[in-house]
Amino acid sequence: MFEKAAAACGADLALGGWVIGDGVDTDIRGGRAAGLRTIWISGSRTWPGGDAEPDHATTDVCQAIDLLLTVS
Repeated sequence: MFEKAAAACGADLALGGWVIGDGVDTDIRGGRAAGLRTIWISGSRTWPGGDAEPDHATTDVCQAIDLLLTVS
């Protein structure tokens, strides 16, 4: 799914990228499996644990955008 989305945008996952989302499996674990960095929008939820933690967590989309603008 991530490869198809990147190709549709003219991007190459081999060059890296980010996934920002609130879905533990679809966004964070899926993004990590595709080799991407991740920001989880928690909505004040706690991370459920497991093998693929997000690179960063924020409570809302505005914080995620601010974070994305400050990290490389």
